[in-house]
Amino acid sequence: MIQLASVEAERALWASHNSVSRYVIRLYNYLLPKVVASLSESMSKVHISFDGWTTKGGKRGYLGIVAHYVDSSGELRDLPIALPQLTGAHTGEAMAEVVMAIFKQFEITVGKLGYFVLDNAHNNNTTINTLALQMGFSATERRLRCGPHTLNLIGQMLLWGEEKESYDNEETERVNEAENMATWRGDGPLGVLLAVINYIKTPQQYALFEKYQKLAIRDQPVNAPTEQHKIKEPVKLVVTRYNSYVSCFKRAKIETEDAYARSRNNKLPAAPDWMRSDGINAHDWQVIAEYIDVLRPLKQATKRLEGRGKSGAFGAIAEVIPVFEYLLGVYEDRLQSYEDVIHDEHTESPEDHLAINLRAALVKAREYYNKLDLSPAYYAATILHPRYKSYLDAAWADKPDWLESSNRKFQHLWAEYKSLPKPRLRPKVRHNDIDDAINSFIEPAGLTENEEDEYEAWKRSEPIASEGVDPIKYWVGLRDRYPSLSKFAIDMLSIPGSSCECERLFSELGDLLEPRRRSISPQLLAAIQCDRRWIRAGFGSGEVPVKEAISDEEMDAKYGVHKWDIS
Repeated sequence: MIQLASVEAERALWASHNSVSRYVIRLYNYLLPKVVASLSESMSKVHISFDGWTTKGGKRGYLGIVAHYVDSSGELRDLPIALPQLTGAHTGEAMAEVVMAIFKQFEITVGKLGYFVLDNAHNNNTTINTLALQMGFSATERRLRCGPHTLNLIGQMLLWGEEKESYDNEETERVNEAENMATWRGDGPLGVLLAVINYIKTPQQYALFEKYQKLAIRDQPVNAPTEQHKIKEPVKLVVTRYNSYVSCFKRAKIETEDAYARSRNNKLPAAPDWMRSDGINAHDWQVIAEYIDVLRPLKQATKRLEGRGKSGAFGAIAEVIPVFEYLLGVYEDRLQSYEDVIHDEHTESPEDHLAINLRAALVKAREYYNKLDLSPAYYAATILHPRYKSYLDAAWADKPDWLESSNRKFQHLWAEYKSLPKPRLRPKVRHNDIDDAINSFIEPAGLTENEEDEYEAWKRSEPIASEGVDPIKYWVGLRDRYPSLSKFAIDMLSIPGSSCECERLFSELGDLLEPRRRSISPQLLAAIQCDRRWIRAGFGSGEVPVKEAISDEEMDAKYGVHKWDIS
């Protein structure tokens, strides 16, 4: 009866416990050629980010692989393409073997392959070195670093860093200063605050935390901002936004328990040192507020690099050099304000922990800023961005050697694009001899537009774009005027500034793998995740045409679906 009503309705019925698995795999096989075609027809090179992920309990590991490219219609895409399981040791060589297999599956050749944007893990270096030997490209030039991961390292140094260069002391005093800083990091305001936040784990502790917030809110003025009347959840991060009532949330409870124990001559209950200390006083909160303020530029920079956004204005590596210049300027100015302060002159002198940590952060920032010079892609993307085309001429005006070195590498890379065959352009129409005579003065022999260097012509004649411009759409619109340069620019400006799309992929997987689904087969998990991301990207509607579907028998023979654990 159902078949007579609708063949599609009959096909939608699940005939066995493997029906859903077979449907997912059918959909994957239907969408896969569409994704491969999109990659092969892309307007830009295909850039790659990948990262490892382990399920809760550490039983299985996966490698999330994301392709970043401009498709044939000029749209920028950040598309997860594979989620292969990692077995055995996660060495760079093993990961390279997995990545190479994915390249073959998706027909990503060395000519189509762009740049790699990865975090700072050492095995990523080995992976790229191995791939470079196999495919024949420069590992140093193609291996780029995830911007937000680098900023996180700078932030860690700003909070907890230990750098010999950061101590503004005589050599004989540095050991004592280092010991003092180590103590401050554990027992100072930041260490105590993090201990408090990390201690909140059980429902009872959360309830107590909420109770003391309500007590603090009760004392707030009636006309206080709405935000100050909200009950907040603890944020398990380095930097928090809490008011002074946090300091008493647990200490009051432990004091009550201590008083009871003393009245019975019992041993005091076990508790961290901070619970029996003087808590976080007003001066401590001032220190915490100062660190929140000094971390704010890093937070802004991270947001600028970690996400593309719908406009495409941010999130590419064209932002990396300007972001570093901004951070270095902000923190150098901040450190300068401490240079004339004598921190140990008397008891009321400002403490020197922030100055020490700022120096440590600047050492780390300069270290990674200098590493940008290893690849010409950063400089090329910056000066080919229509808004930033003259930015570095001004920002590096006092560093002529930097400009000279970077321009030399840029020209070498640009020469590779200039040597590529240009697309055939339609010949210009000459209406009569008068037009020919006029154009002989406008375009004299030997100085035609086609013979002028496209980059020099663009930099000289095109105005600086307005703020918020979409750089990809800008260059797509200039392909006829600058055919080689637009290809170069689109390749460079489609490189992401981060590998954060991998983390977004893993976040979705964490939601998918609820406790009852953690034994789902690796093949099915990868197919589910790819299916939903590919459908979301517009490669299909979730329906598989009948003529495209393979039989259950073929699927069992190819994938062994009947053996899968789908619980």
